[in-house]
Amino acid sequence: MPQSSIIVVGNEILRGFTVDTNSNWLAGRLFRSGYPVRVIATVGDVDADIVAVVRAHVARLELTRIFVCGGLGPTPDDRTYVALARALDQPLVYRREVGAQMQNLMFIMKMAERRGTAGLNAGNRRMAMLPEGATLVRNGAGMAPGLAFDLGPDRYLFALPGVPHELRSVYEDIEARYLLGGRGDVVRELHYRLAPESMFHDVMQDLEREYPDVSLGSYPQTETRELILRASGPDPQRVEAVIRAIRDRVRQYSPVG
Repeated sequence: MPQSSIIVVGNEILRGFTVDTNSNWLAGRLFRSGYPVRVIATVGDVDADIVAVVRAHVARLELTRIFVCGGLGPTPDDRTYVALARALDQPLVYRREVGAQMQNLMFIMKMAERRGTAGLNAGNRRMAMLPEGATLVRNGAGMAPGLAFDLGPDRYLFALPGVPHELRSVYEDIEARYLLGGRGDVVRELHYRLAPESMFHDVMQDLEREYPDVSLGSYPQTETRELILRASGPDPQRVEAVIRAIRDRVRQYSPVG
């Protein structure tokens, strides 16, 4: 099964100023699309750190879709475009079509009227300096374009804006163009009330050995005092067999619903 990774860029995440909702949303979409996330990494606005983590993920050939989120804006702390150019050994080049799109947006959003000019300032031009090998991905909700890089046979790296509604807009285009042919895992759950998690240890350990192709986890819900056992895998019959085995082997408690 193809696997993905997410690299989150931003000091605001590491310092606790901003909650990273992007990874949660993106991981859910990728799982349903058949490209589940293997690893999520978070780095600050430091060129060397971004370069290092990008190169590390690119070196892992099992990661066929790599998503770099954040740091595409017009200010000096937005370093992702520059870091990607270094990580992928590509020069930065000015993309005229990106500059032209920014000017069109300025008119549409009446920014040119407020500024008194449609000319690009230094921050705007910075967002149009992109790694040479990048393919543009339309950002229908903002100015910073998404990028796609071809890493080889059916492997891609993507750069997405960190603003959540812009990230989602760019991702929709990526999913339609670059995530074709994937098939999401089947997911089944059992819900128990007031059941101690430790009661399921031995059964889960046995089932992991018997069904290595099925992912099985337990998730206590402290607010509702429920325990959720969740099984997922590519084969519906194998997933269902795991669910039946839990019911049959743990008789002290009965699932609700």
